[in-house]
Amino acid sequence: MNEKLRQRTIRLTEPSQDHGYAEAAADLLRNARGVVNVRVARSDHLLICYNVREITLQILEALLTEFGYRLRTSLFCRTLRALCYYIEDVECSNCKHDLAGCTRDAFITRYLRRDHGCRDHRPEYLRRYL
Repeated sequence: MNEKLRQRTIRLTEPSQDHGYAEAAADLLRNARGVVNVRVARSDHLLICYNVREITLQILEALLTEFGYRLRTSLFCRTLRALCYYIEDVECSNCKHDLAGCTRDAFITRYLRRDHGCRDHRPEYLRRYL
């Protein structure tokens, strides 16, 4: 299986009253399909390893915000997040094109090898003449 594993850091804004905030977020992400490993690096940092063919950082962060976790919104974090979203979007679209090309080539090869009535069996010089 051709996997495209990525390791990213998700930075959360930690509320002062909840000490298990990052661990609860990590537990939520561990159950997501495509996630290989999640661990808490600091009280506001999650280190996550996931397969880009199954899930992207954008989906993971949307999942966190849907469940009420807040992401850090500094200029650096937003810029890095946007760059990661773009890179993974391009990778996913390239994977889809590769798979579509393989499927198309398989159908073309099958069509060329199959006997059917769509072929002109005349020699080349007669096809151009008539």
